[in-house]
Amino acid sequence: MSKHGQTILTILMICIVISTSTLLISLWLLPPRELTPILSIFDENQQTNYPTNITQNSNITLYVEVENQMNVVQYFYVYVKLASPTTLANDINPSPAPLIQEYERILLHGDRWLFSTQLNMTTLGINFRLTFELWRYDVATDRIDYTGIWVHLPLNVTAS
Repeated sequence: MSKHGQTILTILMICIVISTSTLLISLWLLPPRELTPILSIFDENQQTNYPTNITQNSNITLYVEVENQMNVVQYFYVYVKLASPTTLANDINPSPAPLIQEYERILLHGDRWLFSTQLNMTTLGINFRLTFELWRYDVATDRIDYTGIWVHLPLNVTAS
């Protein structure tokens, strides 16, 4: 091999070592993927065109989806509440609003649970928040804990 060929081979090997080292270091330094469940709501067509103004005593159909990305089997609960702007859930505290409906299901890691819910809105008011909270059963403490995951739908209920 000529001296020019050796130089090119040496430069190529150095580039490969630097590229591989950079890739390995960046993968090592990346924060681990957060293991968290996912909660989503959809309209009756399983889209994100939510009703926000409805008449009293009318039914609305929504779809709720829960996905388990926790790497272990989880027993999930979805609590549906009708909250006001002063009783909203946050990442630490669930809404103190009264429970309207409750759903529960055991999910394996990676499983998705899609279900429909029908709600008949009987209470008149504006600036309601139809709130969906995700809870889970904690085997270690033998209790149901709030995950800090919630979704809400702004809602105005007017007289028919």
